[in-house]
Amino acid sequence: MSLKLLVTSDFHAREDLKEAAIEEANNGEYDIYLNLGDYMTEEYAQDLFEKIEIPAIGCTGNRDMMFDAEFLDGEVPVYNFLEAEVDDEYLIILIGGDFPDDIKGKVSDLIEEHGDASKVIIGSHYPPKKVGDRIHSGRRIGFDQFRELIIRHKPAVWMNGHVHEDFGERKLMKTKVLNAASDETGKAYAVTIGDEGGVEEVEEVVLVEQEG
Repeated sequence: MSLKLLVTSDFHAREDLKEAAIEEANNGEYDIYLNLGDYMTEEYAQDLFEKIEIPAIGCTGNRDMMFDAEFLDGEVPVYNFLEAEVDDEYLIILIGGDFPDDIKGKVSDLIEEHGDASKVIIGSHYPPKKVGDRIHSGRRIGFDQFRELIIRHKPAVWMNGHVHEDFGERKLMKTKVLNAASDETGKAYAVTIGDEGGVEEVEEVVLVEQEG
């Protein structure tokens, strides 16, 4: 079967983005909702996920490092690091703002154990190096180990946030790379993974019309 995802990031406690994402997730025929961090408060994250009616998971962002361990181990599905199998077919890996030191080895092992990289979906708060990581000054601030994982394993899709000004769709090797930071654009991504693996379709979704 195919799998349709709604992917967002970097809401920064904006109520309009939260309410728009809830409406889109609940009415857009998605299988899973993903948020890649920077909620800003535990209360905001809890309200977001409690109101979404489809399966939903998220990772932390750099602005969420104050979230305490009890919250991250609780009922709200927000994690510093998560691996989740979907119907024994797809593997989702989320890498939050605080991730293990051995992240490259850990993710490599998970992909190899899964056995089909074309059905591996990775979301991280921070971007890979040289893909969706250019800040206003022109400097690249992505992570080398994320880029190396893409080049080595070629997962179906790698999605990130963090760099608000570099929202967009790119490709590295066979992997679609999406910067889904919503704060400056008011946008999200709808991503369909095909039943044979790989990305079947990517669509920009306007959550909130931005002025200017």
